Amino acid sequence: MQSHPKVSADTTYKIDFHGLKTGETYSYDFPVNDRFFGRWPESEVAHGQGQARVEVVKHASMMELSVAIDAEVLLTCDRCLDEFLCPVHFEGRPVVKISDSIPEGERYSGDAHREANNSDGDVLWISPADDSLDMGQYIYESIMLSLPFQRVHRNIGECNPDMLKRFRIVTESEFDDLTRGAAAEEADGPFASLAGLKEDKDR
Repeated sequence: MQSHPKVSADTTYKIDFHGLKTGETYSYDFPVNDRFFGRWPESEVAHGQGQARVEVVKHASMMELSVAIDAEVLLTCDRCLDEFLCPVHFEGRPVVKISDSIPEGERYSGDAHREANNSDGDVLWISPADDSLDMGQYIYESIMLSLPFQRVHRNIGECNPDMLKRFRIVTESEFDDLTRGAAAEEADGPFASLAGLKEDKDR
């Protein structure tokens, strides 16, 4: 097995597939960081840290890819509006087909989303005339599609209690969970306001 040299932090996220030997396996490490997300200024994710490992097996008219992403991204909690780090894990095995005859709407581009080019993400089409394969878009889309539908702290106890009180969105059982530990907090602790609100509700 042959390994391609690791890609540096200032990578363009492009793989020059013309320089790959048929039948060989190559490995690339792409950084997932603030600079990476800066390529999509309208994205809800601007900050993150992690790595995408891409292994490529080159064949005569196609490439088999194995993509593994492990990262953390900064999101805004839907419940309390505080920011929190959300873990992201993704594994995919897309196939890149290299052909002059690309089905209409299926040509892969670093500027085209999978949904826009009618691709399911498992098969990517490129032309042999292309100078490289841009993995940046694929990595970005894989991260965004891996985010949970509901962006909230894993445990409600990590939420900002003052914001929960302001929005009054916690349920009775959630109030019980939060206020159960209030006795262990100091009078001016973060859960004191919740305990007071619980008392008001019980009156």
